Amino acid sequence: MTGAMAAYRHNGELVPRAAFYAVACDPLRSVAVEACAGAGKTWMLVSRILRALLEEGDAACLPQEILAITFTKKAAGEMRQRLDEWLEDFAHRPPAELVPELVARGMSPAQAEAGAPRLAGLYAQLLAQGR
Repeated sequence: MTGAMAAYRHNGELVPRAAFYAVACDPLRSVAVEACAGAGKTWMLVSRILRALLEEGDAACLPQEILAITFTKKAAGEMRQRLDEWLEDFAHRPPAELVPELVARGMSPAQAEAGAPRLAGLYAQLLAQGR
């Protein structure tokens, strides 16, 4: 494996980036991520929140049911701001442009195709809930 791939491990095994994010961003899994500052932990955590908000059926999650614990108020604010910015950006893009965004967050292409229209409407849905 190349040096870039060596950074991604799942249960001690080296895995490609896509395989790592398929596990790490899946809101239905419990994960612990160890990484140094600047490695992308905030991106991954906000991606998990985004994916949780997209779940349907028995796994559906309301925003008020999500608890993200950080060490500082600044970090919590950064996570909230990033989620707000992503949702607003995604609301103004066609679903076809959102498929790669969801694939980057660990969804299969088929899951991303199905989730893209929901992602496009998520910002308006959350604003309408007033929370």
